[in-house]
Amino acid sequence: MTPLGSSLSGVAARLITRYGAPMVLSRTEAASYDPATGSVTGTPSDHPLLGIVESVSAAFVGDLLVTVAGEDLSGIRPAPGDLLRIDGTAHDVVNVTTIATGTEPLLFRLLVRR
Repeated sequence: MTPLGSSLSGVAARLITRYGAPMVLSRTEAASYDPATGSVTGTPSDHPLLGIVESVSAAFVGDLLVTVAGEDLSGIRPAPGDLLRIDGTAHDVVNVTTIATGTEPLLFRLLVRR
């Protein structure tokens, strides 16, 4: 990571640590589909993190925009289909925007929906 990227990453992480709320990103690893039952099974994995939660707009009730620091996820990249639990309420990750310097993510902006 470049010196500027490293500096920005540290600033983002400190601000999210100070002002962020605790939440958990859940993902099902090694999912497989069983055609006999029509269900998807796999091993769930939970990743605790901090994020800043914003409302999107009054027109999209239940949608939230969540900003998390890239370094808080230690190699995990959020993706549509993941689940984000905020204050015990489950939200589906609908879209993810990555803000990066080079190949290293500084921030992830997640659009989540109840």
